[in-house]
Amino acid sequence: MKKIHFQHTKRIKIAKVFSNFHYFYYFWDEFRLLEMKTVISIITLLLSLLVSEAGAQNVTLGSCTLKDGGRYQGEMVANKPHGKGKVVYPNGDIYEGDFVKGKRQGKGVFTYSDGERYDGDWFMDQRHGNGTYYETTDNKYVGLWNRDRKEGKGIMYYYNGDVYEGEWLNNQRSGKGRYTFSTGQYYDGGWKNDMRDGNGVFNWGNGVYYRGTWVQGERKGKGINHYEGGDIYNGYWDGDLPHGQGVYTFANGDVYDGTYAKGERTGNGKVKYHNGDTYSGAFVNGERSGRGIFRWDNGDIYDGFWKKDMQDGRGKLTKNNGDVFEGDFRNGMFEGQITIHYHNGDRFRGKYHRGIRHGEAVEETKDGKRFEGAYKNGERDGNFVEKDRSGKITARGYYEDGNRHEQ
Repeated sequence: MKKIHFQHTKRIKIAKVFSNFHYFYYFWDEFRLLEMKTVISIITLLLSLLVSEAGAQNVTLGSCTLKDGGRYQGEMVANKPHGKGKVVYPNGDIYEGDFVKGKRQGKGVFTYSDGERYDGDWFMDQRHGNGTYYETTDNKYVGLWNRDRKEGKGIMYYYNGDVYEGEWLNNQRSGKGRYTFSTGQYYDGGWKNDMRDGNGVFNWGNGVYYRGTWVQGERKGKGINHYEGGDIYNGYWDGDLPHGQGVYTFANGDVYDGTYAKGERTGNGKVKYHNGDTYSGAFVNGERSGRGIFRWDNGDIYDGFWKKDMQDGRGKLTKNNGDVFEGDFRNGMFEGQITIHYHNGDRFRGKYHRGIRHGEAVEETKDGKRFEGAYKNGERDGNFVEKDRSGKITARGYYEDGNRHEQ
């Protein structure tokens, strides 16, 4: 790193550079290689040299009226404020501190007419360097300033007990910083334009926290959220909600792997339940809706349509013993025409209502015996005909209240 050497014999030359307002650009190649604290130290040294230089000149005590109407009293050189002094402005503002060639420069306190106050470094009439600003709201900023703006590292103490410590740009939280709420919650990460932006961690306490990307104050992009109770979501976010591909692990052991839309499971996904059941298919607003396959731990399988977490529409249910039910479902129950192929070779084709046989039906055994009749509320009811394998009628009659009557 280059070193900058200042010699006492060169103070007049440095002062001339300052007087032309070019000192920053004059030393730019050196300044840009240094950290902000080092630059501030250099500026402070230069200011002290200027003040000492002024001491070698004719310093008088006097007063004058500044161009902005302020009334100055204090040390002067060449009829300009130079050294220690005080200005009272027409609007009631007051500045008391150092001046260089008519400008607020060095250390000083500016008290505004509304009660706000700045105490710190000045350069060319602007807050520049380290300083503390007291707001009427009881907020207090302590940190770096650049050309009248909060810029660099600083701490803001808010009236409600919140504290932000980190980087600033153009009076806004920008860069890396930590915001701690009075409740103990905190955000630690990137900022832009006074909003959480970039990678960061928000901790709500009680084991609830988010670690990932932020955009304009909201969770957006890839991130992990730990919820109270033990649930964990790892995936994509938008608008502060899970949105896109993600994996949600429930505290009870259930795991969903699929897509989200505005915080709800929507689209295709897979669920592995802690009891061994699985579902693979479509979701809408967090519920099984659309085409999907559900496999029970006992071996039963349903392949068909769903609505609001229940079988609804055309579907096929295969039982673990080999029985196969095909037809329409409504609200999780058989509804309408149903065909059943039993594992022993028997078959049934007929109508169901609310999960119960109700209406016309045809039953056939594996050896060809056939029953043609009807059911009511799950029991045979009304006229029936029975036939053998060749189609010959072997019996006819009717059922009433579950009782068979042959004719």
